[in-house]
Amino acid sequence: MSTERTRGRPRDPAVDQAVLRETLTQLDGRGYDGLRVAEVARNAGVGLGSLYRRWPTKYALVVDALRSAAAAREVEPTDDPRADLLTGLVKIAEGLGHRAAPLLAVLLTDPTSELAAAVREAKINPVRAAGRERLRRVIGPVPDLDTRADVGPALVFLHMMLHGSPPDERQLREDILPLMTGSPRPASDLDG
Repeated sequence: MSTERTRGRPRDPAVDQAVLRETLTQLDGRGYDGLRVAEVARNAGVGLGSLYRRWPTKYALVVDALRSAAAAREVEPTDDPRADLLTGLVKIAEGLGHRAAPLLAVLLTDPTSELAAAVREAKINPVRAAGRERLRRVIGPVPDLDTRADVGPALVFLHMMLHGSPPDERQLREDILPLMTGSPRPASDLDG
C-alpha cells in the first residue's frame, strides 16, 4: 500500500467528462480559435481554477478532449491478428464522420497550427501506432513495416476523397489488406 498522499479532493471522472464533452461541443461549433476555456468551465459547471489544475493550457484540454472522443474507436486485441487489423481499418473508415472532416481539413489547410498539432497528438499518432502494432502481429517486424502500416489509412482517406465515402469492409479486406500484408520488399530495395 502506498503511503503517498495527494492534496485536495480526488478528481471526479464525471466532472472531467463534462469538461471534455463541452470542449468538443465548442470545438465543433467555434473551432480552436473560438474555443474559450472560461466558457467551457462555466458550461460544464466547473470553476476555472479547477479546470486549469487539470488542464494547464487550452492545447492540453483540446488534446484530452480529442483523445476521449477517440477512445471508443480502440480495438481490443484478439487471437486473430488479421481480423484485428481489418477491424482497425473499419474503425478508421467509420471515423470519417462529421467531426473528422473539419479536423482533416485543418491538417491540410493549416498544418502548423496548434489545432493541427493537437489532432496529430490525440488522434493520428495513436491510430498510426496501434495500426502498426496490429500489422506487426500479422507480418512480423519487416523492414518496411511503417510504410505498410501507413498504406491502409492512406488508401481509406484517398478512397474517401475520390468517391465521397470510405471503402466498405469488403474493399478493405480484399483490396487494402493485401497491399499491407504482401511480401516485404528486400531491405536493399528500401535504401535506393
